[in-house]
Amino acid sequence: MKEGAFWVLTHDDLRGIHIYNEDFEGSNSFPKKALSYARFYNCNLKAASLEMLNFSYATFEKCNLSDAIFAMSGGFNANFLECDMKRVCLFESFLGDCDLSGSNLEDAYLEGATFRNISVNHRTRFNQHPRTEWGGRTLPEDQVPDILRPIRIAYENAEIWDSMDAFLVAEQRAKRRALLWPEFLQVKSFKHFSSWFGSLARDYYSEYSTNPARVVFVSFLIPLLFAQLYWAVGVPTGAVTVGEAFGEALYYSFTTFTTLGFGDVTYGTDRPFIRVLSTLEAFAGAVSMSLLVVIFARKIIR
Repeated sequence: MKEGAFWVLTHDDLRGIHIYNEDFEGSNSFPKKALSYARFYNCNLKAASLEMLNFSYATFEKCNLSDAIFAMSGGFNANFLECDMKRVCLFESFLGDCDLSGSNLEDAYLEGATFRNISVNHRTRFNQHPRTEWGGRTLPEDQVPDILRPIRIAYENAEIWDSMDAFLVAEQRAKRRALLWPEFLQVKSFKHFSSWFGSLARDYYSEYSTNPARVVFVSFLIPLLFAQLYWAVGVPTGAVTVGEAFGEALYYSFTTFTTLGFGDVTYGTDRPFIRVLSTLEAFAGAVSMSLLVVIFARKIIR
């Protein structure tokens, strides 16, 4: 294309067209076009209007699609390969069985977007916290879990486990914040509260069974807290100094938490509350150890 020239595409049916190394920055020539089986290679489509397109079986490779507007567009089996799609608008768009390998969709606006069976690779980029505003529109918070779920599944299918775990955590947190908590506020039932609180506990305890380091940290924190309780009510060994008493409390707490149960330090029947507390600590320890084994086994097997 000569310097200073510009494109005006007058035909609505552009199926099968091949365009290479052209500059369409800010172009308004594409809305409502049929681009099935079209191919764009190394083209500049930055801030171009690509609204209401049918791009089934089309290929965009190494194209600059940053700030492009794909509002209400869609298609099956399209390829967006190694494209810069930062800040792209996919409002009410549909991508079915599409390949996004190597493309960067950071800060994309995804309100109403539907992803079905998309493909990704290690270079594909999405935000774990989707962009919330575009062109005066605001992303409804209750859409965020449904936006993150197909992205998480795509990384899972590609066996990119670190990204899958990260999007699983983001999805569950968005679900807890946007769905579970409002449902509890509306209904105020024990069932809805337990669903919200269970999600919160799984997050803080293990980041939804994805973070073994978090489980290890909590597994040290819990017996430390119990040890302070045992120390406050008095250890049954007759320790004289504060240091000895706290040391005995730590020993008793950690052996209880790990369910070793040596029995050399025990509370008698005159302390029923402390005995019940020790049983609860042992239960928490058994759960923690089991969860830690499950997380490590899953990470090793996969």
